[in-house]
Amino acid sequence: FLGIAAAGFSVGQLFASPIMGKWANVSNRITAPTQLSLVLGVLGNIMYAVAGVSGDGTASLWIVTAGRVITGAGAGCVALARSYHSTVTSIEERTGVVSKGSMAQASGFIIGPGLGFLTSLAGRGLRYRSLVFDQYTLPAYLCVIIGIVNMLIIIVFFREAVRPSELHNNAMTSDTKLNVGWFGVAICFVLYYITQMCFTIMETLGTPLLEAELGLSQSRAIKYSSVFLTGSSAFFFVTFSIVAPLGKKLGERNTMSMAFMLCAISYILLYPLGPGHIPRVEWTPLSNISLTNEKEVVGCNWSNKWCYTQKRLSIYQYICSTSVLLFAFPLSTAMTISRVTKILGPHPQGTVLGLLTGVGCLSRSVGTGIFSVLFELLGPLCTTYVLTPICLVGFLLTLLRKDLMSYRDRMTQLVVEGEQHHTVNEHTDRQPLIQSETA
Repeated sequence: FLGIAAAGFSVGQLFASPIMGKWANVSNRITAPTQLSLVLGVLGNIMYAVAGVSGDGTASLWIVTAGRVITGAGAGCVALARSYHSTVTSIEERTGVVSKGSMAQASGFIIGPGLGFLTSLAGRGLRYRSLVFDQYTLPAYLCVIIGIVNMLIIIVFFREAVRPSELHNNAMTSDTKLNVGWFGVAICFVLYYITQMCFTIMETLGTPLLEAELGLSQSRAIKYSSVFLTGSSAFFFVTFSIVAPLGKKLGERNTMSMAFMLCAISYILLYPLGPGHIPRVEWTPLSNISLTNEKEVVGCNWSNKWCYTQKRLSIYQYICSTSVLLFAFPLSTAMTISRVTKILGPHPQGTVLGLLTGVGCLSRSVGTGIFSVLFELLGPLCTTYVLTPICLVGFLLTLLRKDLMSYRDRMTQLVVEGEQHHTVNEHTDRQPLIQSETA
């Protein structure tokens, strides 16, 4: 049930994002679908928090899973926000605005573990009748409060801008649609899949990696990885803030290439080099731990053969690798989303950006499951051997410059080529007249 419940969020968002995006395209407004998304998020978190009230263990697990799916459907508002950003901004403004929106979303991935650490201090918490407020339910109640506050903010402060962007016009002809570079959009989907998978894998494997390589208990590894990710959030935000100026200085497609190369380097740095081997500490299987037993899972799972053969990964390698990835992830995320909107040009953005969000959901749900199994088989080497080539594939895809051209650049090129062709024809037509006058 743990895997099903964890994947439930991504499944809900996967299906809801394109639907929300299509709704925004048809209505040309995002307020109503956004409010519905927030309501779904509040409802899903309430279900998660009160799942244990029923007293039936199996029923509670299904309520948790359903709550996760509904919460994920509520996260479809991410696609709505991206669509709105691309609709009300000009080409020049878009990269900066998209990077700020991506920063807001990604900050949740960074601050979330910190909030999880704080709520873990509550321990068993307190009970009011059948409701429990502890380290497991407090995050859900916190999300309910945040969702209600967001709904109030939209009602009181948010007013939709009606003005279209420089290139956006919903009254399009079939000729305009033909100019959309759909192959370039497909490339961006692949790049976004790789980007989200690279960050999610690092976030997912951080705890078991620290647990095995440093000989930590599971609870200490969770706290250390949470504190590190939260502490590095300042560096993360700074990177997002320089995305737009860096894209202008180096060129957006050059910045994309650099980001995917840095992703590959970050996973090369995870190759265990020592000194020494993985510390031998007592490891107690979960099946042998009772609720009253003080023992806890500690260190590497010695039923895995790689625990005996691989060298130790130093904490300095882990910090360097994570730092490089935290620099590359904002660049690749913001640039990929911005590039999709620029390739689409005047085409309605909601459905496509909803599909892009769904691709990210698919990446997070499938990638974590696959690499959790690979980590059991290969240890940290699975990241170096598998993710490094995947990141290099992303780097090579960014070199397909013609397919990743923006709609405006494609149209400009078409106009220039048309003018050149017209000039050549004009020159050719004048040649017989000149020859006749000479004769």
